[in-house]
Amino acid sequence: MIRLDNISKQIGRQMLFIEASAALQRGEKIGLVGPNGAGKTTLFRMMTQQEQPDKGLVIAERGLSIGFFSQDVGEISGRSAVADVMDGAGAISGVAAELKALKIALGDPDQADEMDQLIERFGEVQARFEELGGYAQEGRAREVQAGLNFS
Repeated sequence: MIRLDNISKQIGRQMLFIEASAALQRGEKIGLVGPNGAGKTTLFRMMTQQEQPDKGLVIAERGLSIGFFSQDVGEISGRSAVADVMDGAGAISGVAAELKALKIALGDPDQADEMDQLIERFGEVQARFEELGGYAQEGRAREVQAGLNFS
């Protein structure tokens, strides 16, 4: 659950929200529509803790993971939509990035002296990745992509 309690937000001279409140329950699906500059992206940034409201509270259920797919195409230039969806997967994406870096390090002859530590860390990170459901993540990302009609 995410709860917005009497949030207010102003950017420059534009008031986006004045004592706005809402609650999103687990399993609910919502759509947020409005003209450019109405505050849709700012609202998502507040829900993902990237921005704070000027007043009020944004309260998210403990353990909640929020994925956010940016509307700014410049941010994903040169990347696949699947990669960007996977990056929004919370803890899995950080673990996946470390796993990828460790795979590269394991193949680097300049790091041969650190091989034992790298192998041990790789095992730990791989176990965490599996525990989080990381191996199913790409399939889920492709499902999300297909559901949004991304090619």
